Amino acid sequence: MGKFIFCIGNKAKTPYTFSSTGVSVYTMEELCYYLYHNIDTLEEDLSSQSLVTWIGTELGIKDRADFLDQLMQRGAGLKDLVVSIFCSTDYYTEEEINHLISEIDALYDMLPVERKKRHADMLMKFGRHCEAGFEYRSLIDDKDFVQLSDVDQGNVYHNTAVINAREGRFQTAARYFDKAYRKNHNRESLCQYLYSLKLSGDDEAFDREINSYSDDAELIRRVENQFYFVEDNREYNAEYMSVLKLMELSGRASDVDFWWLFDDTLNRIKKAYREN
Repeated sequence: MGKFIFCIGNKAKTPYTFSSTGVSVYTMEELCYYLYHNIDTLEEDLSSQSLVTWIGTELGIKDRADFLDQLMQRGAGLKDLVVSIFCSTDYYTEEEINHLISEIDALYDMLPVERKKRHADMLMKFGRHCEAGFEYRSLIDDKDFVQLSDVDQGNVYHNTAVINAREGRFQTAARYFDKAYRKNHNRESLCQYLYSLKLSGDDEAFDREINSYSDDAELIRRVENQFYFVEDNREYNAEYMSVLKLMELSGRASDVDFWWLFDDTLNRIKKAYREN
């Protein structure tokens, strides 16, 4: 059964944009929804005086902004700030607010290295791949990395590999996908490992690895289908050929041809995206 929700405050003319994710909100209800679904960013986001100012000026909820300001001046904890914001609207029920509080408690019960991984995952989720890559590398170099479960370690390696693959560093990506599969035993990591080997141009290593899984018919079929699709279609795809050329030129970043082709390829991809 549905329910009526009486919205409070104004719809902001200027949205509040969270620096940690780049997401913008316009109302108190949108603010609550964002906070409820992004608990990993709460400490960073709610410590900003600019958010309190925005609630008072843009939303016109001055009494709530003043109360939040008083809480911050007294050094109130994260949960007090969360409860104050969520209690200013009926968007979430008391039960849902209590659930969020329990999630915050669980977050603080985590090891520092576990919270660090969650932060890196959040950056990855919102497309901030450069920052996520820095966080993942820092995690891997952290002496406490071994405190993560094997699955979590594997997933860190997997995401690190994804970031490297996106940047055309397929040899490095293959190495991290291999480490990922040895830890998380996830078939996706294994497939991406084989794809990266092939894309890196290391045919000898690819053949050796694919032959070691010769008794895994499902895996072989999946990998073969992927590359048959690429081979069948790449001659008709100008963007694909341009990306291959970019990979060839990427080692010579000062080469004028690289930057001309980069701009041309990017413009064509953006144009195709807009037209579709």
